[in-house]
Amino acid sequence: MPRLLLTTFLALTANTLLAHPDGPDPILAYDFNREAIQTDTLKPRFGPPLNLAAPPLDEPAGKPGLRFSNIPSAHLVQADPETLAKSLPTREFTIAAWFSIDSAQNYGALFSSHEDNGNAETGLVLGYDNSRPILSLATTGTDDGDGRMVTLRGEKPWKTGQIHQLVATYDGTTTTLYLDGEVAATSAEPTGDIHWPADPRRIAIGGYLDRDENFPHNGRLISLRLFNTCATQQWVTHDLEHGEELRRFPIDEPPPVVPAIVVHPYLQWITTTEATIRWETNFPCVGQVRWGLSHQTDTLIDESEPRTHHEIKLTGLEPEMLYYYQTLSTASGEKVLPTHQGTLLETPVSTLQTANNPNTPFAFVVLSDVQTGGSVPESIANAAWELRPNFTVIAGDLVDNGNVKSQWTDEFFKPLKPLIERVPFYPVLGNHDLDARHYYDYMSLPNPEYFYTFSFGNTQFFMLDTNRDVRPGTEQYQWLDRELAASTATWKVCVHHQPPFSSDDDYGNDWKRPIRQATLGDEKSKPLVALYDQYNVDLVWSGHIHSYERTWQIRNGQTVEKNGTLYMITGGSGGPLERHGPFRPGFQRTIKRGHHFCYVAVNGGQFEIQAYDLDGRLFDHVKLSKEQPPAPAQQPDSPEP
Repeated sequence: MPRLLLTTFLALTANTLLAHPDGPDPILAYDFNREAIQTDTLKPRFGPPLNLAAPPLDEPAGKPGLRFSNIPSAHLVQADPETLAKSLPTREFTIAAWFSIDSAQNYGALFSSHEDNGNAETGLVLGYDNSRPILSLATTGTDDGDGRMVTLRGEKPWKTGQIHQLVATYDGTTTTLYLDGEVAATSAEPTGDIHWPADPRRIAIGGYLDRDENFPHNGRLISLRLFNTCATQQWVTHDLEHGEELRRFPIDEPPPVVPAIVVHPYLQWITTTEATIRWETNFPCVGQVRWGLSHQTDTLIDESEPRTHHEIKLTGLEPEMLYYYQTLSTASGEKVLPTHQGTLLETPVSTLQTANNPNTPFAFVVLSDVQTGGSVPESIANAAWELRPNFTVIAGDLVDNGNVKSQWTDEFFKPLKPLIERVPFYPVLGNHDLDARHYYDYMSLPNPEYFYTFSFGNTQFFMLDTNRDVRPGTEQYQWLDRELAASTATWKVCVHHQPPFSSDDDYGNDWKRPIRQATLGDEKSKPLVALYDQYNVDLVWSGHIHSYERTWQIRNGQTVEKNGTLYMITGGSGGPLERHGPFRPGFQRTIKRGHHFCYVAVNGGQFEIQAYDLDGRLFDHVKLSKEQPPAPAQQPDSPEP
């Protein structure tokens, strides 16, 4: 597009997006284009100039707005916060933006003036989360002293790279959020005057900002307007029609990136002779692993093709041997910024240990329900590694929302790094994981990956997905029937997310319903109990309930002193804690509220379980025993002839 035509187009677009004929003037109005930039500031239509925290991306002529990416601070902040704060609306408002999003994030904003720390919740946020548009608003009508923010979340998802219109209105009693002219959400709460932050510096355009959080918008900004009156839906429709040209622009391709490791190396599927190393980069490349028997790794192995989810299998290894490894990723290609071509990303040297021979003692840890646990999963990972397990079992709910990629990268892999970079983990799906594509992208497990079996030492593990139907005749039920029948392992352990036996509030609280109606366990997984009884399964591990529970041994629905199955819930790895119901069923042996994990040591016919809290205190301990046939005597080598 010739520059003259481009300038004319931008001017016409700015005028149509500014205000409708005979409508009120906005308090703030900004059109984001190159012509509006003077040095490091953006000229306003209304309001103070904006300081540019960083320059926008260079783009070909004809692209609307300004596109920002990989900015370490809030993109745009007002030049005169005191003046701007005094002009903000007190009760009614309309805020409208045209924009696109390049990358999802938990906290994204186009306009942000708020505080959200503990009980202090004030202000207004127009923005988005990982999949939906949002509006957060605090008013005096919901103020309980410090303020309380109500968040509306739209039903219709936004689309990466597509230009959207987002509008929010408030008339003092009703809040409405619109996406592309359609009502996305509405609420009669909150009410009253807007409860703005006391600190005027808490105002950002093109970023989510409060006292201790700063998340810049990654994407395109075209216009933003704030009015001190509430618009009608007709106005929103009118605004959409004026911006129809914008909606016809092609979807943006992802911008070039500064090369980075998205997920640091972690281990999967280790046997006596093989080990799988995985990691993720934000650009495709041919990954490499350097490895060996000492810190001076001297063997290099390459992937076969460029990718972002990297997977390299080491083969020909020795059982029960310690190896050292590190990953290498060289940045190149159009996905990487020109200034960073050829950058080599080397991760620190770490270690892995191959699996034990069948008769060698071993140890592992069990955890579940990591979800969005903040510092809890990292504390558990560090404490678990101090016990030097051979591997980790995770009984589901690795994340809180399996469709949100950032939860996998930031809230699962990042906090568990101290553990899973040194020992492999074997997971099952939980209900919060949503059977999402991300699970399959990150795992290296036997097909179909949502159920599988593996053996370590003298123990066989049967990993199941009880979010799916597991009644007799189903795929997993028939598979488990065959696998258990064929197993010759000393110990048989089954792992799935939902617990067949539980005294938790979800299943047995007679304050909510008569106890005779309580299920005392999850109906989804109960059909499997018949197989556990039939094939003498030793132990069943579950999560789902965010607390700890160990049953007596159970067989045919009754507690027994021996030759039954022990059921354990280890759901305390990060999710919000739950309380057990007031009713104590006969199968209940031990319960504990608190974040925790289990450590298990196996030696022949001894299977010892210890449960630890976050402070390293042992709060439960049980030992299972069974007779072991004597190991065959080792024959002396035959003499030389």
